[in-house]
Amino acid sequence: MAGSLIYVAGNPNLYPLEYYNKDSDSYEGIIPQLLHDFSLNSEYEIVYYQPGEEDLRQQLAANKQVDILSGCLLSEPPPDNDGYVSILNTLQGEEEYNYALYFISAAPEVFKEELQNYFANLSQEELNGLILQSSINAADNNSSFWLAGSLLLVVILLSAVLAFLLKHYRRKVNLAQQQKEVDAVTGLGNMDYLFRYYKQYINDKNRILYKAIYFYTDTERLRRLSDSQETDEFLRYCAVILQENTADSDILARVSDHGFMLLKMVTNEKEIDSWLSNILLKAETYAQIFDKPFETKMYAGIYALNLQDWDLNEIVFNASQGAYEANHTNKGYIVCSAEMMQKIAEEKMLQASIERALNRKEFQLYIQFYIDTQTFQIVGGEALSRWNHPQKGVLMPSSFVPLMEREKMISQLDYYCLNEACLFLEALKKEKIENFFISCNFSRKTFASAEMIAKVKEIISAYTFPRELLIFEITESAAVSNATQIRKNIIALKDLGVRVALDDFGEGFTSFYDLQKYPVDGIKLDKALIDYSLTENGESILKAMIQVGHELGMTILAEGVEKDEQVQILQKINCDVIQGFRFYYPLPQWDAKKEIMKQFMTST
Repeated sequence: MAGSLIYVAGNPNLYPLEYYNKDSDSYEGIIPQLLHDFSLNSEYEIVYYQPGEEDLRQQLAANKQVDILSGCLLSEPPPDNDGYVSILNTLQGEEEYNYALYFISAAPEVFKEELQNYFANLSQEELNGLILQSSINAADNNSSFWLAGSLLLVVILLSAVLAFLLKHYRRKVNLAQQQKEVDAVTGLGNMDYLFRYYKQYINDKNRILYKAIYFYTDTERLRRLSDSQETDEFLRYCAVILQENTADSDILARVSDHGFMLLKMVTNEKEIDSWLSNILLKAETYAQIFDKPFETKMYAGIYALNLQDWDLNEIVFNASQGAYEANHTNKGYIVCSAEMMQKIAEEKMLQASIERALNRKEFQLYIQFYIDTQTFQIVGGEALSRWNHPQKGVLMPSSFVPLMEREKMISQLDYYCLNEACLFLEALKKEKIENFFISCNFSRKTFASAEMIAKVKEIISAYTFPRELLIFEITESAAVSNATQIRKNIIALKDLGVRVALDDFGEGFTSFYDLQKYPVDGIKLDKALIDYSLTENGESILKAMIQVGHELGMTILAEGVEKDEQVQILQKINCDVIQGFRFYYPLPQWDAKKEIMKQFMTST
């Protein structure tokens, strides 16, 4: 089909690969035929520029009048080339010659990728056939080339050499491509693999028969409850289950740390429920089969492809939203409905305005107070954020934090909130209030960054409040990876005079190990422990945790306190500080300051 024009500078004297035929005033041979065949099956129209007996390749390339320089030795690359496609190897005497097409910088990137894939998938039978056909055509049409009988003998011998060399070359290419496209943990294909086969097998004729099914596993939770090796074992188990339930017409890949993508051709909608339920049940029985002390689950999101779905990234994203929602609501799987797709579209609009919101200071500081367990006096607060959106009003973190994490913008919010917290402490200092602390909950990504300390120094150096009033909270899940860098950052933060607390303490099995590994100043007990405290065993566990923390010289905070009975238990077992809706909801910073000032004026 005719399409975008691609210009080629040919080699007029490379028979039988490429040569100028003055009778037809055109280039002929193996390379022109291959380019012609590629053109017929693509959107590109390939044209040889100024065909003739004179070799004009270097001149045309220097003037950037062409996209491709053809018939070149790989050992003698032209200057200023932008990559190449290897055509074939041949032997002359004992020397090996590799001929290639070189791209000039003017060549479109998409075209280069498609042409490279075309030659990588070219069979030896096709190439040998072209060699023989080219020799016959040349002998019939141009007597200035070799005699037909001698030529055929040479070509046949050349074909035998090419058969061996091309097979060896393609084996290396395929092996390299396979290694690039294989997920190291499960052995499945990765996102590159999915892209390649999506482009090859899914088209406008069959697209609407496919459903994108994203399988989600909470790998962060599993690593907290066990370790990375155990998590990888579960992922491999899931990969086997999915492979066993994948048809020849389907494409399966592991596309993220916690996600698998299956592009499945569905011809019977009624069978999808039982098929999918069976997969999810097998994943859930892993813990029982292998006697593991933790729950294992896999959730799925289903997105039906339509004729307009060409972007694979969009397809994966849409299906993943269904899987995340299934996990959030504890449903086995969710089909992406029109309402859900509308919600996704709204999230994308929200995502596009995040950078502007940061620059315009639309994110506002909220404070949720910490209370002394015995006196009920306000002693500190946790820095929280709300987005005062100009059209949508005040948005909760659940509306924008997942978006920022997905778009790798969460560190910008972390540092923004840190600066707002510092401004708040500085304002209290001017009011001569220097006994109120603020804790800032940093994301895993930020806390594990090598640039964190330099950025923190840059922010807090502009303020004079007592440094011990600033606390950095590190979530327990942050300890899963980058442990060395996290420990360095904790030590460096303490050298700056600020304090560090371990958040969500007690959620997993790694908590007490973390107390040995990280030199923290305090622990924040997870809400699940507080809810469980109303049972006899729950109170005993909580009491033991607090006792261990105190023996290590740590301050103990309890979050999620909502009932008087919980308060009484925490007082009895000597928890230091409590936080929860029983006392205060999060307040905008100006209201929080008024409440602090009121307590301060009363106490003085």
